[in-house]
Amino acid sequence: MSRKVNLINGNFITLDDSCPFADTISVEKGRIAGINATDHNCENIDLQGAAVIPGFTDSHFHLSNLGKQLDTLNLRNCRSSKYILERVVKRSRELDESSWIFGFGWDHNKWAKPEFPTADLLNDLTISQPVMLTRIDGHSCWVNQKAMKLSGLDVSINPPEGGDIINDCILIDNAMDPVQFVIPKPDESSVEKWIKLALDIILPRGITNVHDAWQDPTTVKVLQKLAEIDELPIRVYGMLGSSYPKLLRQFFNAGHFQSGNYTIRSAKAFIDGALGSRGAALLEPYCDDKNNCGLILISNKEFKELAQRCRDAGFQLCTHAIGDRGNRIVLDVYSEAVNGLKNHRWRIEHAQMVCDEDIPRFVKNGIVPSMQPSHCTSDMLWLNDRLGKRRLHRISRWQSFIDSGCQIPGGSDCPIEEGNPIFEYYVAVTRQDHAGKPDEGWQAQEVLSRLDALKMFTTWAAYGEFAEHRRGKIRPGFDADLTILSQDITKCDPEKILKTEILGTMVGGKIVYNNL
Repeated sequence: MSRKVNLINGNFITLDDSCPFADTISVEKGRIAGINATDHNCENIDLQGAAVIPGFTDSHFHLSNLGKQLDTLNLRNCRSSKYILERVVKRSRELDESSWIFGFGWDHNKWAKPEFPTADLLNDLTISQPVMLTRIDGHSCWVNQKAMKLSGLDVSINPPEGGDIINDCILIDNAMDPVQFVIPKPDESSVEKWIKLALDIILPRGITNVHDAWQDPTTVKVLQKLAEIDELPIRVYGMLGSSYPKLLRQFFNAGHFQSGNYTIRSAKAFIDGALGSRGAALLEPYCDDKNNCGLILISNKEFKELAQRCRDAGFQLCTHAIGDRGNRIVLDVYSEAVNGLKNHRWRIEHAQMVCDEDIPRFVKNGIVPSMQPSHCTSDMLWLNDRLGKRRLHRISRWQSFIDSGCQIPGGSDCPIEEGNPIFEYYVAVTRQDHAGKPDEGWQAQEVLSRLDALKMFTTWAAYGEFAEHRRGKIRPGFDADLTILSQDITKCDPEKILKTEILGTMVGGKIVYNNL
């Protein structure tokens, strides 16, 4: 929007201490031109009392994967293996023999008998296709014998380093790599379709920006093209996948990339797996698997080399770490690699389980915890069995991080979670599920204030991508990235937060979603 317009009769929650609230702003050339100073010579857009916040940013998202899920079996609501098998058989009848059957979202922790399925369940089906069904956390999958054979995996030998094979059919973390290697790679047209499908899904959720937490070469090409032709309606902050050495070399040599709404200045790595599949690296064994302390997915030598390369290239390093041991390893490597650097803002993605003594190390070394509130409520029902009561306080320590001086970029890890910032905000201020359980909130000492929770998805998210001087607040000179809400989520009753409607979004002064 190049012409100047006034947004009037709104409740603007600016997150700017110099002017916390306003009822009118002016927008010109993609920026906030003024606050509470109506220009009578330009168009007015009457917001009729709607609440307006800096545009929602989801700081940990998987853009193409969200769209891709629409091409796979949705297994999220399957409460037993029986229903999964029925869907696999049905899909088999729809496909030719050379096609793969993919599914996503099963969670054995929600079954009456919370155990991993056995190999015979898929292998005994009268189907001819290879099958790969990815668990809800994305860190394990259930495959049939044909998929195992195509991948060359042999259950009689040791699994790959950083991986495990359970029941001859459940592949954990790096054990999934051989199967993923033989799966036909999507072309640019497929990835573009998935990205556009994802954008159609998330625009009505009020999202103006995502930090895309693992980008392969094809995804990068597609996003570069969409940005160049101005068909990328929201901002995308890309993290290059560390398993693509050619891609890393290309960008490390060329430097930071920015075109239209697309930015690349970070790389993504994995140190461990997830709690749900017992791949998260723990300091002590799992309570429900006494001989298991989780998995380390990358060698210390490889991780240190990657850290050094990111340091030399001036790229931010973002590393997935879930368990307390996984987080400590990342802290150790980061602390050494960033010694002497200022403003590097290397991130730990998830930082889900952290010991008391490791909390201060984040601020001390300039390390940013990037966290997803809904992981807390998704996992809380089975965490006691998995970790024991003594370790539960180490989970999702948002207030502890803030008390130590951290800024926390907030996200969802969509499609692992739904990818709705209203849902994430609600969890951050209640630590309850959508039914309001538990009554006092799970580990309620970590509940956040309304404004701090909002900063996770605005101000602190901008900090996480080095954009705090132009986004994350409603302030003159800042980008006109706005989310318009049906009510003030900083003041309404907690149970009413989930009923908030998205009335519109603006990115760079351009209205990209309008439900006013």
